[in-house]
Amino acid sequence: MAIGGTFKTVAFDDGSYAVVAVEAGDQRKLEVVATFFDEERARDYAAKESGKTSAESPVRAEAKAEPRRSSASHVEAGTSDVISELSERQAAVLKTLRSRKNENNEVEMRAASLASAAKIPLGSLHSVLQSLEKKNFIRTTRTGSAKAPAVYEVLEG
Repeated sequence: MAIGGTFKTVAFDDGSYAVVAVEAGDQRKLEVVATFFDEERARDYAAKESGKTSAESPVRAEAKAEPRRSSASHVEAGTSDVISELSERQAAVLKTLRSRKNENNEVEMRAASLASAAKIPLGSLHSVLQSLEKKNFIRTTRTGSAKAPAVYEVLEG
């Protein structure tokens, strides 16, 4: 389906939201255009894509007012210099996982909870986790499902 027509916001059970394009001829056909952890941002995006000009949302104004933090500010003291090469989102996820690991260096957590704790969009989490695995900071020992959260092993070094 070509992206166009009406855009709507859909809420999922895991607390995430999606913006979907609804086909004009058949209201039962939907295409997921974007996913968000924050409902306000999802609605903002849907309004923008629909071509509606609305007043700037408080979320957007807050995001513009808050200065961007470097990844170094997200990384705990005493970690290696390699971590400074991580993006802001990668560093936030790694810091969250390190702070929640058990004695076996494992973290059992649902994707929505991890994204929320790291303060990153849920839609970005998968690529961030893949990057951290590729750089040997974490290892996924069990992928998440609808019935069970994922388990991540935090690798030292």
